[in-house]
Amino acid sequence: MESCCQLWPWALFVLLASLRLLGAQHDCSRGACYPPRGDLLLGRVQHLRASSTCGLTKPETYCTPHGEWNMRCCRCDSRLPHSHNGHRVENVLSSAGRSRWWQSQSGMERVYLQLDLDEKFQLDGIMLDFRSPLPTAMLIERSTDFGKTWEVYQYLASDCAAAFPHVPRGSPESWGDARCQALQAQHGYPAHGGKVKFSVQDLASTITTSYSQAVSRLGQFTNLRINFTQLPHVLRQGYHSPSTFYAVTEMQVLGSCFCNGHADRCAPSGDPHAMQVHGHCECQHNTAGPHCERCAALYNARPWAPAEDNDPHECQRCNCNGHSTSCHFDPEVFRSSGGVSGGVCDNCQHNTAGNNCERCQTNYFRNQRQDLTHPEACLPCECDPDGTVPGSICDPLSGRCVCKENVQGERCHLCKPGFAQLAHANPMGCRRCSCNVLGTRQDMPCDDETGQCSCLPNVVGAECDQCAAEHWDMASGRGCRPCDCHPGGSLSTHCNQFTGQCSCREGFAGRTCSAAQQEQACPDRHYGNARVGCTECNCDFQGTEGVGCDKSTGRCLCRPGVTGPRCDQCQRDHCSTYPSCEPCHPCFHAYDGDIQRLRLRLHQSALSNSSVLLLPGGTGGSHLGPRLAQAEGTAQQAQGILGRSPGTEQGLAQAGSALAAIREQMQGINPNFQLLDVTASLSSELKALNSSLVIINNQYQSKKTQFETSRSTDLSGAFQTIRSAYQTSANASGLVAGAAALLARSRENRRNAAALEGAAGAHSTKLLALRAEVASSPNLTPAANKICGGFRVEKCTPAQCQGLLCPRDNGTACGAGLSCRGAFPRSAGALGTATKASRELGGLSARLRDTAQLIKTTETSANQIQSNVRRLVEQMSVTRTQIEGDVRRIQQFIQQVRNFLSDKDTDPATIQEISEFVLSLRLPTDAAAVLRKMTEIQNLATKLQCPESILAQTAEDIAKAKRLQQEAEQARNRANAVEGDVEEVVGYLRRANTVLLEAQGAIRGSSSSLRFIQERVEEIEAVLGPAERNAQAVAEELAALREGLRQLQQAEGQNRLRASDAQRAAAAAGEKAGRAQQSFQQVKQMYAELKSRMEQSPALGGQGSRVQSIGQEAKDLFEETSAMMLRMAALETEIQESNRALLSKSARLSGLQERVGRIRDAISKRVAYYDSCS
Repeated sequence: MESCCQLWPWALFVLLASLRLLGAQHDCSRGACYPPRGDLLLGRVQHLRASSTCGLTKPETYCTPHGEWNMRCCRCDSRLPHSHNGHRVENVLSSAGRSRWWQSQSGMERVYLQLDLDEKFQLDGIMLDFRSPLPTAMLIERSTDFGKTWEVYQYLASDCAAAFPHVPRGSPESWGDARCQALQAQHGYPAHGGKVKFSVQDLASTITTSYSQAVSRLGQFTNLRINFTQLPHVLRQGYHSPSTFYAVTEMQVLGSCFCNGHADRCAPSGDPHAMQVHGHCECQHNTAGPHCERCAALYNARPWAPAEDNDPHECQRCNCNGHSTSCHFDPEVFRSSGGVSGGVCDNCQHNTAGNNCERCQTNYFRNQRQDLTHPEACLPCECDPDGTVPGSICDPLSGRCVCKENVQGERCHLCKPGFAQLAHANPMGCRRCSCNVLGTRQDMPCDDETGQCSCLPNVVGAECDQCAAEHWDMASGRGCRPCDCHPGGSLSTHCNQFTGQCSCREGFAGRTCSAAQQEQACPDRHYGNARVGCTECNCDFQGTEGVGCDKSTGRCLCRPGVTGPRCDQCQRDHCSTYPSCEPCHPCFHAYDGDIQRLRLRLHQSALSNSSVLLLPGGTGGSHLGPRLAQAEGTAQQAQGILGRSPGTEQGLAQAGSALAAIREQMQGINPNFQLLDVTASLSSELKALNSSLVIINNQYQSKKTQFETSRSTDLSGAFQTIRSAYQTSANASGLVAGAAALLARSRENRRNAAALEGAAGAHSTKLLALRAEVASSPNLTPAANKICGGFRVEKCTPAQCQGLLCPRDNGTACGAGLSCRGAFPRSAGALGTATKASRELGGLSARLRDTAQLIKTTETSANQIQSNVRRLVEQMSVTRTQIEGDVRRIQQFIQQVRNFLSDKDTDPATIQEISEFVLSLRLPTDAAAVLRKMTEIQNLATKLQCPESILAQTAEDIAKAKRLQQEAEQARNRANAVEGDVEEVVGYLRRANTVLLEAQGAIRGSSSSLRFIQERVEEIEAVLGPAERNAQAVAEELAALREGLRQLQQAEGQNRLRASDAQRAAAAAGEKAGRAQQSFQQVKQMYAELKSRMEQSPALGGQGSRVQSIGQEAKDLFEETSAMMLRMAALETEIQESNRALLSKSARLSGLQERVGRIRDAISKRVAYYDSCS
């Protein structure tokens, strides 16, 4: 039956579509690519359904035209799936063949075929091959959302105007424009056949030339429906009306997996052989998903898009610097980057953060020694929470933490110098050390953990605030130095801690009491009359000579480069800061001359301006003169205050140290005495004053620099400089005025310290008496003898004790069987015994662990062997059942062979073929080998006996071993718990050792039994394995022989029929041969007569030649008949020999049956024997 559509347009369309498809399936790197198409129905018949099928519930009869006037009626019964007259919908598959088809119920107008897929596919075309006449009207629909909504592809009708009056005809002009196409047969209304073909590319050809657009807009579908809306028109046959129905011989849905143009292959998601077209795509262009509907995990730098013919729209990789395995697309990031990249990395690893994992997370910093892509590119800051400001974050580049005020270090884990005891609760981090600055080391005033002050040499006290005994001069800042009191001229070795003055005897003078009375003089850094009293020099000793000042007048003796009443200033030609006062550069003198001349000119200009301003009618302000005079007076006053400073730094330090010492002595005398600390704020005030002085010095240096760089004649600038200097001087005056009160308080504290020092002398005498008393008592010798067990005689006191307290040769040694005395020797002996017991306990613990492991291993072996024995019994039982079944089947087969061979109608050739096949059989082993295997199994069974008793004995040994192990552990625990007699401990340990040895012996015996069982079981398995395989091989050979016998029986039946026909033909041929023989004899006689006549009358002519020809033909016929008779005789002989060979082989087959029976009986006996041990 020809197609309803024209052949030439369809062929042209197929050619164009193929060329376009080949162009679309080019290399995926240049644009869109698509997988090859196939039949989507193959392997998915369960997804195809029909709304109507004939004979599905009960048989139906339908009639079709047969010839010009006749009808042919057939039966449709589709109740069974594979019925020969069933017409279910699965028959439309191309693999079902042309002899099967789907057919609807007769007379039902609206019928549909629907394909429901479980995922999205790409449709290329549909082909329907009808067995019935073509429908009058039909339409094709698709769904892309699994049947929720439907869209019409195309309407088809023989008369579009009548069938679909509201649907336009022609080619579609836009997407979704469904049109009606003509559906006509070429030759009227044919009774059978006709094809309908639909192509998506043909449907889109009038809309676009882009294959990718056609696939994207029309190709994808999840459900497909073929709606038949009007039955075919069939002509009446005389007075009869034929049945009308839809019948389809073959239906093909051509397509592939839907991949959005990003794949050229489909990957199987389940059984790779069940379907011709698989549903998942092997995605390219860095895409992913079943349909390549998204970018791969790390390729979302640009938005995903389906591929086009000349643009693959390849997904771009995100730049995550190797710290992430996925990213997502962010439109805002894409717009902000100017359309370069919108990828945002997901779950940045290795402590990184940011859209590209380009920076470190909070509290992590960049490791500059590694590349950004390295896993260790970011390291933790490791800030100490105790020293870090709460809520702060470290520097992401350097990792430096934000420390509290009194904390330092990159991790904020160290206290600053002078601070200690870092604590989380302290908002400042560390507390200030209460150490005396004069008595502590400047590089490390105190320990940052404990707060313990680090004292200078010969400085003592918790706060390093006093000199050690017989030392003084803590104010030097280098530690205290010895008093060096003269032993003959001083009353004691002690001296004043601040002045170093020793207590002199009558007639001696000087600081160390080393000078006679008439030669008495004031010490260095003091002046005046030694007899009346020496006064400390009012000098800065950093800038003086060694003696400090003139001993008569007190004038400070400045060292070179230093000047001032107190030697606390650098000279004019020394440019460094005090106290270094280094000589200035040689160019200083040249600049100094310029400065002096400028100063002179400035002075003259100031006098000139003053006179002008004071003239009558002048425009200047006369008020500047008094202000300048006031400024000059204020500056002179400040200079006087600074020049008459009543105290020095050393003096203040000495006063503070003395006051601290007095306070400590008062606290020792009367702990309840409350002292009023009038210098609590002195330190902070001095620090504030020091800061102010630093600021003033900086301002001075700045002004000095400005003055030196402004050596011009601009008098207004010079005047501005003078005003600035006046303001600075006024500020300094205020600061100096405040310092006077501090100095007054310091002098008061010094007087208090002197009073307390006098009271401390009396207490010192009492302390010396107490020290002498302690040096003579108590006597510690009796106590030492009791402790050491010795016989010391010399007196031993806390102040003096000669030699070691417990000498090694002055005591009794403790050993085995020896008594000892003294706490120390006894403890040493007890320690040795305890060490020995500890070693014994350690060894016992190790042996306990070994025993426990041995018990566990034995239990595991016993369980495994028991499992192997059970498995062996089960295997033997199964083997016995198989062998019995094989024997029964062999007996049945032998009986069939006997019956077949005893049949008188059996062809000899067939008998010979069976005999040769039976003789060609080769058993895997002979009866002797089987008997040898049975003997081996029996010997093994005799050795093995019943394993259950051995396993039971093994279980008892394991239980006994566990019990003995528990006893050993209890003994060890008792030994650990005993704190008294060591011998009892050793006894427990020995008993535990004995118990462990018994347990190990029992376990070793059980292990030997279990190994014996395991070896026997393995030997049995080694014997039974080949026997079982041999039995299976015999069964396979017999099965092949049975199949060959069945085929021969079928062939023998056919040969029997042919033999009957041949026998009848042979009988007829024999009769014909007999008649021919008779005729031949008659002809031969007639030939003899003719020959004689010819001899008599040689002129017979043509009749003679004819007679000769007939004679020759008769002769040939005779020879042919003789040859046939000879062949029949040979065949009869061959059949007789075959019968004899068949009888011989039948006898051998009977012998084989007997041998198989004996093998079966032997195996059955062995199986029954082993069953008795289970």
